[in-house]
Amino acid sequence: MASTLPATVLEWSRGLASLSPGVVPCRGLRPDEWRETHERCTAFVDRWGVQAHEAGWDALRLFEVGPQTGTIRGDFCGILMPLAIDVHEVTAEWIRLGKWTACRHEPMKMPGMVPVWEVGKGR
Repeated sequence: MASTLPATVLEWSRGLASLSPGVVPCRGLRPDEWRETHERCTAFVDRWGVQAHEAGWDALRLFEVGPQTGTIRGDFCGILMPLAIDVHEVTAEWIRLGKWTACRHEPMKMPGMVPVWEVGKGR
């Protein structure tokens, strides 16, 4: 019997699937960096998506970018934008990436940010 994925995890999966690994979706990413980020983010959703959802993570904290600035302002990006290292643990408080930890309860960094798959929509 297959389990049903939460709507949030489906949104993340569909959002990433709507992007091509060969087409950089926003400013600030090199083509090779985007290919790796796309692959790792897709793997994150497959491996950690349900756990991240259950722990209270959302699309912006994970996949946020600036609609015009993309990832140029890294301090305004979601934890997984860009992603070039392995995720080792997901809890309600943090995500452990490589040798460092990103905390969830830091305040949102900038109003108006969007998930990477929303960049360019509505233009």
